[in-house]
Amino acid sequence: MTRRAIALVLAGALLCSSSPSRADAAQEKAFAEAVQSLERGAHDDAIDGLESLADSGFSHADASYNRAAAYVARARSPVARPGDLGRAVAALEESLLLRPDDADAERALERVRGEIARRRAREGAEPVIAKTTLSRALIGLLPETAWATLAALGSLLATLGLGARFAYRVERRRLAATIVASAGVVLLCVCGSLALGARHFRLSSLPAVVVVGDARLLDETGKPLVQKGGVPEHVSMPEGTSLFVRERRGQLVRVEWGSTEAWVESSQLRVLSGT
Repeated sequence: MTRRAIALVLAGALLCSSSPSRADAAQEKAFAEAVQSLERGAHDDAIDGLESLADSGFSHADASYNRAAAYVARARSPVARPGDLGRAVAALEESLLLRPDDADAERALERVRGEIARRRAREGAEPVIAKTTLSRALIGLLPETAWATLAALGSLLATLGLGARFAYRVERRRLAATIVASAGVVLLCVCGSLALGARHFRLSSLPAVVVVGDARLLDETGKPLVQKGGVPEHVSMPEGTSLFVRERRGQLVRVEWGSTEAWVESSQLRVLSGT
């Protein structure tokens, strides 16, 4: 992961090539300094610099990628801190939100998740996997814009088909126009519903990642989660787990993790920017 950081100083310079404001120039300088710290092996300095940039609102795929590289490097060093790999997962997912076609970030994310799984196995912890709900799995097959585009195509086909049905007098052509219109209506209804579902998820939830060893699941009063009639399916979420934040109440946030909904301490998660 750190090899790519060598070229990112140039990327930072290119980003400020369009007459940036003083604030932008300061951010680009801080970005370049953080990358240089990473190359020197000064992981703490690189993390501090990149986290400060993120806190100031600076959002760029390369900055998130380098932040992940810094956390992974520290996690493999003698000064590793709990949650470093989880924060690396969060940074890589953030990078992919900003640049979805980044194959390097996808491979890096797979490696970091694999390392978390291996560490948990060495510690004797069982792998914990939450099943994604059917609605999220289905809607997640395509971006919201793609569902909306398909719905618009369905609307167009329905309109053309209905128009042709009334315009043609030949029965064979009227039948063909009816089929086209019917297909358009189906496409409009299905893809339109999925587009609305994607919009609802986007507006009602925020992607986040667990950045501690284990995030304990709680009820809305802050007590350990207990389901009526027995033990809950999950009692905690492991480091690097991806989830969605649905609500915030003081120091607690309500999260959706697969089919599980519970509360956790907000300090145990990192909400992703770039959404």
